[in-house]
Amino acid sequence: MEITSANYLTLNQGKSIRSAESSTSNPATALTSQTPATKVTLSETARSTSAAEEKAINESLRVYQGNYRNLAVQDADKSARIDAILNRLSENEQAALIDNNTMLLDEDFIQLAEELSDDELRQFVAVSSALQTIPLVETGSQGRLYSGTAEVENLINTLSNMDAETRSRVLDKAESYAEQVTKRPPSPLTYDAQSIGNFHSDGATANDLFNLNRAISGSDDVNAMLDQLEQFDEHQQTQLMGLLRRDNTLGTQMMEQLEGRDSAAQSAILDFMSELDTSRTFQMKYDATGATRAVLDFDNNGAEVVVGMMEDTVSLLENYRFDDEQLEQMGNQLQNLDRSDQRAYLAITKTGLETLLGDVTSQGKQIDMSQQEGALETIDDLRNNAQARELVFRSRMGEESIVNGTRYYEQKSLGEARHDVEAVVRLMTTDAWLNNQLDDSSAHDAQTNRLSSLLTDMDADQRDQLVQDLNRLGQDVHPMTELSVAALKDTYGAFFDRTTSIANVNDLSAMAEAEEKTQPELRESFWQATEIAGERVDDVLKILDENGPEIRDQLILTLAEQASLTESGQKTRDEVDGELRKLINYFKEDYSSDDKLSFLDQAFAAP
Repeated sequence: MEITSANYLTLNQGKSIRSAESSTSNPATALTSQTPATKVTLSETARSTSAAEEKAINESLRVYQGNYRNLAVQDADKSARIDAILNRLSENEQAALIDNNTMLLDEDFIQLAEELSDDELRQFVAVSSALQTIPLVETGSQGRLYSGTAEVENLINTLSNMDAETRSRVLDKAESYAEQVTKRPPSPLTYDAQSIGNFHSDGATANDLFNLNRAISGSDDVNAMLDQLEQFDEHQQTQLMGLLRRDNTLGTQMMEQLEGRDSAAQSAILDFMSELDTSRTFQMKYDATGATRAVLDFDNNGAEVVVGMMEDTVSLLENYRFDDEQLEQMGNQLQNLDRSDQRAYLAITKTGLETLLGDVTSQGKQIDMSQQEGALETIDDLRNNAQARELVFRSRMGEESIVNGTRYYEQKSLGEARHDVEAVVRLMTTDAWLNNQLDDSSAHDAQTNRLSSLLTDMDADQRDQLVQDLNRLGQDVHPMTELSVAALKDTYGAFFDRTTSIANVNDLSAMAEAEEKTQPELRESFWQATEIAGERVDDVLKILDENGPEIRDQLILTLAEQASLTESGQKTRDEVDGELRKLINYFKEDYSSDDKLSFLDQAFAAP
């Protein structure tokens, strides 16, 4: 329909200009004022002047009428420009543009529309109409704040700053998403099942367009972003736009790391990241005073946690060059875990790789994980160990209490929780690597499970202190993977003696008491003795507890000597274990202290 002076909605003589203006802010308001006018008596000259002015105003005022909104213009030049824009559209498109673009009267839009081709203008109308549907990704409080008007204004501002080629490219893509959107006429908000169902089904169709609109407005180089997106299939593009909408930098980094990868590997990671992106629900408040207690998983979907997980995932891809199979495996494993286990899995991967391979940032380049199969195997065993994940997840919380059958934990500050998680991962990774590399020890395949279980069952404060003390024994400036077996023994021997002994013992408190009773100068010998005892360590601790200082010291020195002989290759562990079994059986009998000392002098002697 061509716009002319004949089919404008014009104001009749005697109608208030104010009523026309009010229609622009409230589409439901009629163009006639409902407020009775105050009667004022004017002179003949004043009435003549007033009538002339009113006639001039009414002749220049134009009101553009859509289906749901009216817009008034009192500028002849601007009206002519708007007429020219509307005359390029069909009658339905004219109404849609008036209804869905409050910037119709603004110079920014008018100038943009004059630059658009007829096809591009029609595309803009379709997109601006589709943006009125609230996307499902903006539900809850965000959904209540959603404004289609604001989204259209955002689109206009973004398009206005583009060159013609980029603008055309964006409108083509936006139109393809707009065609998917279910559009309904405005209606009063109701909460019946049908309306709620429509809201969710309609909102799901609007996600892609909303994500694109936000992504392009946040991009410094829209063409480069679109070029990167086109390297992925359609489903992956929609997932990436969701990331770009939330955090343009994060989304761009993800595209850079996944570009050129096998499609299955790309999908595995993107499926995980998209699930994270749509699950963040609220901002958390952390109380580190200990006054507030919470269930273990209280913040699993908190925004800080979920964003941190997304950032850690991108950081892993930036710092380590996983091959396609490794990448796909990691993505699939993460998807098959619940949120608590996902958090522990990522923490083990991030801190564990740093423990074994060193600080990546100081190396200035990605580490090729195809050349680090041993390190990745160690980390993979840890992160897929349910007991180890539980320990890591629980280490972020303080002391436990039970109220009405529910377990609660003291909240640590975010910084303290992060520190304690990293400390536990370093300890478990160091122990697992030593277990894989050092054949000559009493450690075994179940050590990770046993060590994890024991640490999990400890009081939080005791565990944190023990982990801190153990980690002090294993610090080194060189990545663990670069150290020879001899260097590992020299640097981490004291650490491994303790973790292996702790993993083998059934009564940790008895071990702590035995160490406390040991003279300070014999403490290292004590840990050598408990390590060589292996799974018989509880029997050795019982002997130490039941005998006096002289026998205790002699037993510790004797076993420590056997540990040294084993390490030097002069004896095998099987030989020592057989002789230790005889010693344990001997001490079960009721012999005198002198007899026991005499036995210790001869024990482990060469035949």
